[in-house]
Amino acid sequence: MKNWYLSILLFLLGGMLTAAAQGVTTASMNGQVVDENKQPLPGVVVLVIHQPTGTEYGALTNENGIFNIRNMNVGGPYKVEISFVGYKTFTLENIYLQLGQTFRIDARLQTEEYELSAIEVTAKKDDLFDGNRTGAKTVVDETVINYVAPTASRNLVDYLRFTP
Repeated sequence: MKNWYLSILLFLLGGMLTAAAQGVTTASMNGQVVDENKQPLPGVVVLVIHQPTGTEYGALTNENGIFNIRNMNVGGPYKVEISFVGYKTFTLENIYLQLGQTFRIDARLQTEEYELSAIEVTAKKDDLFDGNRTGAKTVVDETVINYVAPTASRNLVDYLRFTP
């Protein structure tokens, strides 16, 4: 009789463990991005694209150059693009994710030189904006009075509703 109770207890316990193991339905990706001197790069854009569906997953690296993307669909192929201003884009393709897997990518970005052209900034004063004016302003011209807001009494109080 004791063996029967023990068998039921083991059966129920095994069922609970199996149910808990089936809770994972996605995969994830993480890694670290460093420069040529193995110094971490914060603020790097990590873009992962599931190529069959076009679904995009994105993250930014933290101050230690580490990124983490969770809840990704299993399968693939995935394409990974890691980019940062002043560095060549790191690309990795044909990545396939398995159920519950955490795929790790450590990338070392190579510097890239840019030659920027000169930019000329010009400005002109616009009388519409005045730095001495403060607060809200409402302009009620003749067109608004005649067509947009006709009133029965033509009282000035009727037009105060336009003032913010």
